[in-house]
Amino acid sequence: MRAPIELSLIVLGLAGSAHADGERTPMFGGSVLAAGDGNHAGLVGIELEMAWWWRRIGLAFEGAQRRAISDDDGVGTTALGASARVLVVDQLMPSLLEPRDVELGIELHGVIERAWSSRADSGEDPSIRYGVGIAARLRGGGDDGSALLAESRLFVRVLWARGDTTTALARGEAPVASHGSEALVILGLGAAWGAGDLRYADRFRKHTTETIQWGQITIDR
Repeated sequence: MRAPIELSLIVLGLAGSAHADGERTPMFGGSVLAAGDGNHAGLVGIELEMAWWWRRIGLAFEGAQRRAISDDDGVGTTALGASARVLVVDQLMPSLLEPRDVELGIELHGVIERAWSSRADSGEDPSIRYGVGIAARLRGGGDDGSALLAESRLFVRVLWARGDTTTALARGEAPVASHGSEALVILGLGAAWGAGDLRYADRFRKHTTETIQWGQITIDR
């Protein structure tokens, strides 16, 4: 995990344009997943997460259930993990659907997870994977005076399993590639909700229109 942590620290030092967020509560979210590695033609699943943010730094705990769609027995994998996140870009932009602004954010992730196979006779120990990811989010809010925050998320991650080469050499054995040692690529689409400071949430209110009557001319601004 040293490389993702060092990368996050470097990016944090360069990300002076990203302002402090205003979350008051964790962001609770869920995603649908599509994934693939060298052992399966494809995997599908769901993921739940809870993320805390401190200015531009985030920490999330995650749980996922993934299932191989190519196996007749439908082997599943349960994974628990955590991710460190850095907000590197954020920009207000007009919404395409309503007269309001939304916030486009780009995050970099450093990820670690531990996974368990549902196949009892697989003979495999729980595997540890680590990797990196990038996420794009669109965040908005409500119009009822509340501090509700809602965001949609699209992310891509690449995870690698921790190999057992060192252990095998210590025992005087030939290294054997462990199951799932290939890179696991995960694509996720989801949403998250939480509460923010009222001052922060105000940026997502609908724009008000002021009508000015000047003789026979009506101007909306």
